[in-house]
Amino acid sequence: MLQISRFSILCLLLLIFGCESKNSSAKEYVIKGQAEGIYNGVRVYLKTSEGGQNSRITDTAIVVNEFFEFKGTIEAPQMRILTVNGIAGQTALVLEPGETQAVIYKDSIYKSIAKGGDNNRVFTDYKKGYQLIIDKISRLQKDYMLSIDNPEAVSEIQKRNKSMRSELKDYGLNFIKSNYSSDFSLILLDVITEQKGFNAALAQEVFKNMPIALLNKPYNKNLTQKIYSKIQNEVNKMEIKVGTKAADFTAPNPEGEMLTLSKILGEVTILDFWASWCKPCRVENPNFVRIYNKYHEKGLEIISVSLDRKGQKSAWVSAIEKDKLNWHNVSNLKFWQDPIAQLYNISSIPSTFILDRDGKILATRLRGQALEAKIAELLTD
Repeated sequence: MLQISRFSILCLLLLIFGCESKNSSAKEYVIKGQAEGIYNGVRVYLKTSEGGQNSRITDTAIVVNEFFEFKGTIEAPQMRILTVNGIAGQTALVLEPGETQAVIYKDSIYKSIAKGGDNNRVFTDYKKGYQLIIDKISRLQKDYMLSIDNPEAVSEIQKRNKSMRSELKDYGLNFIKSNYSSDFSLILLDVITEQKGFNAALAQEVFKNMPIALLNKPYNKNLTQKIYSKIQNEVNKMEIKVGTKAADFTAPNPEGEMLTLSKILGEVTILDFWASWCKPCRVENPNFVRIYNKYHEKGLEIISVSLDRKGQKSAWVSAIEKDKLNWHNVSNLKFWQDPIAQLYNISSIPSTFILDRDGKILATRLRGQALEAKIAELLTD
């Protein structure tokens, strides 16, 4: 918890100082490219780095006498993908103020290079280190095929392969540790935190140790806040597990009274996420009613958090009355964007958490007989 507290304080400082900063002015960039063996008239594209259908063309150049040129303005360094019409493959570079020299290799676009500017220099170092690990893994795969009849050798190769893949997974974050002052490192952290299953604990450590001067550059303000939110969301996922303390929250009930979880905990509390439009939730509600009526006098409390939408308050209140949910009910009427749902990483409903009197999570996602059995276990004299 101490680490998270420091992390939050850092972000608060960033927000405070960031709000004082004025927007930076756009600066000119020039990319002078060499395209040996590529015919006149062929188009070269700069695209955003989201990938797939989300990637969009931001600039186009035409090859003339094996050369091409991009020119424009940007407010901040950005990742771009460079592609050539009619030629398979792509390469990445950092679009940054100043002049960048690019060399396209027709037979291997991926191996094309970009030089000029600190960010592209750091990016080149990153790619070299990444490729070294890839090459080691490739050699291990060849060694595996050559050693297929040697169980001891195969076992050793598998261990080394597992170790190398683990190193590859966290390579980007560890690379940032050695290059904290570069804008590219912040761009890289943004890319890494877009990936599913990234190492949230290491990403949090890396982010905390980034220089305030880098994070508070006027053009980095929005990116900094975006990265913080992604990391914090993953950290919350790590924390929402049995044995940890449930995150506290405050939300309005149907009458507009603000209820706080920590102030209404019973000996045992069921935290239930549902919605009036959720049929499985409505089917489960009679079970909640029966359990509540049976165990409330022994110390059971229920707080139901509805994910109803804005403008659906009447449907929410009607469902409470119809299903006889005579316990604590709250909702921000923000659908899946409900801050409590996001705090608890709710991706489907119904979803439940069982808490003790101190707010510690004892069990999660129980329904039906399993839910009642757990409540009976906890509240039986």
